[in-house]
Amino acid sequence: MMPDMPNTQKSISETPIGDLLPLRVKTILERNGIHTIEGVRSAYPNQLLKMRGMGMFRFKQIEAALFPGKSFTPARIYSPIRHIKGSSLNGILAPATVQVLCHGGITTIEQLLVTESKELLKIRGLGIHKLREIEDTLHERRED
Repeated sequence: MMPDMPNTQKSISETPIGDLLPLRVKTILERNGIHTIEGVRSAYPNQLLKMRGMGMFRFKQIEAALFPGKSFTPARIYSPIRHIKGSSLNGILAPATVQVLCHGGITTIEQLLVTESKELLKIRGLGIHKLREIEDTLHERRED
């Protein structure tokens, strides 16, 4: 029978992620072929940030669990915010909402303020969730 040394050596060099990270983060890592702590360390930071579904929130969860005291900030944003050409609503509302409004002919805050909710709901792709976002944003802007 073989001694237990090789298995011990393997477990030291390949530590499974186990319960060290939230399930969603672990799923993203596994989908990208990373199943061990060492795999996470070798992918840190840039490869991790490029993984679909990672984002800075989940990246910071990995840092907190596996890299205490470290805080990597990328030199560039990997998922740039879309801007809809010709709309002054960029940065005020979510890009998807701005795009739907633009398709409906609304590109300025002034146009948005004079359009009633029931008219907004007639715009294709603008449902109750986008309407609530618009109403909440306009309410906040009126308070400022």
